[in-house]
Amino acid sequence: MGERVPEKAGLRLWRAGFFFVGLGLAAAFYGGFTLFAGNMPEEEAAALSVTASPVLWNPDDWEEKQTGKLRFIAGLELSSDNPDFGGLSGLWISPDGAALLAVTDQGNWLSARPVHTGIALSALEAARLAPLRGPDGQALEGKAMQDAEGLALGGTLACVSFERVHRISCYTHEDGTIGPYAADMDIGALKETLPANGGLEALASLPGKEGAPALLAIGEKPNDDGVMPAAFLSAEGLAPAAIKAEPPFSITDAAFTAKGDLILLERRYSPLSGVGLRMRRIKADALNQKEPLTGEELLNVGQSYTIDNMEGLAIRETAEGRLFLYLISDDNFSAAQRTLLLQFELIE
Repeated sequence: MGERVPEKAGLRLWRAGFFFVGLGLAAAFYGGFTLFAGNMPEEEAAALSVTASPVLWNPDDWEEKQTGKLRFIAGLELSSDNPDFGGLSGLWISPDGAALLAVTDQGNWLSARPVHTGIALSALEAARLAPLRGPDGQALEGKAMQDAEGLALGGTLACVSFERVHRISCYTHEDGTIGPYAADMDIGALKETLPANGGLEALASLPGKEGAPALLAIGEKPNDDGVMPAAFLSAEGLAPAAIKAEPPFSITDAAFTAKGDLILLERRYSPLSGVGLRMRRIKADALNQKEPLTGEELLNVGQSYTIDNMEGLAIRETAEGRLFLYLISDDNFSAAQRTLLLQFELIE
């Protein structure tokens, strides 16, 4: 989101496992979508010059590599002279690590080619920036329509969650770029639980699904019962998800591993303690539980580490079974904040 507000959560929900039992998506069946009848031509994305400067994970201890269950691989501070660069939220990395896609809270999408030296992220090349578009093919106008927060790719679609005007809009995608508007996903009663500036912050695509995407969407603000407003969304409709909020942290993004474990990215902020970062994991077999899910903590650090307003999470798994996590920060277009792209490896 465009401001640091730590607490999030939500809604009394039923068991998440119900969703997995009944998915069965058909490739051409979009029952959960409102389809747009025609595709507008895609505007050429503007080339963007991005400087990527390496950063240390712990400036007070240059040798620290493993913190919690995550091993720091590499980190970059990203900058550009283009005034439209920044506000990044939502992140996707291709399985081979050769393509990156993100969205911004000013209604743009960013694509780039990550460069890895060995396993470590070392640069970004061929960056491009272009506007997200509405059903009329025109660029989104006004903050209320542009405030993109989550990004998830599934099948042939890239889906983006927006707050203020709460919705999930899906677009065609190819080769790590976002194309024309394709459909809006029906978020049903979930929409009624979301305050104006506290929409669907996290969006994750379930693994192993073809055709129309199956998504987990998580809202930003907690309900009084301390459970996140969250739901699994598919062509078959909506099934509530039970994820417990744990203030002062709030969920900013989520991603599934190939075997179905859910990784949550969380942040906290206060004027006294500054910014904090936490990650937790909910195992796939726990998603059938009736009670709100908590999971295990993977990482919990404060502002003595190289972090900022971390809002985007992507997971990449190699053929050898190594699991890499990429995190990106939203600088709120503020000179006092940074756009950071961090890479970790999960160590069991």
